[in-house]
Amino acid sequence: MIIFLAFIYIFSAVLYFYTNKTGYSFLRYIWKRKNINVYLATEIFYLILTSLIVFTSNPLNWIVAILMFLHLIGIAWLMANPNSFYQMAEESLNLDSEMMENTLVIMFLTYAGMALFSRILI
Repeated sequence: MIIFLAFIYIFSAVLYFYTNKTGYSFLRYIWKRKNINVYLATEIFYLILTSLIVFTSNPLNWIVAILMFLHLIGIAWLMANPNSFYQMAEESLNLDSEMMENTLVIMFLTYAGMALFSRILI
């Protein structure tokens, strides 16, 4: 299951990178206010997948638990204060869209590495 999670993170990184290089930004698409359901669906998918790993692994996989809480924070922030979330999204994309896209790709690759590294620690 951890390898599947890492694969999904890598697939997401490739998706964001490819859409950015072809001129269509998936990040800009899901960060639009009207596409809130797409963003929430992806975050909930990651939350469910990471929570399945955390709650079914023995001993506790604390690295995947950190990833689970990061996704939970993303969902909670969007649900509790959507105006703040979308203001941050607009400001970060307006400052340097290319840097934000690349940062997101690196973040997903880091998440994949963390998930794979957690497998070694168990």
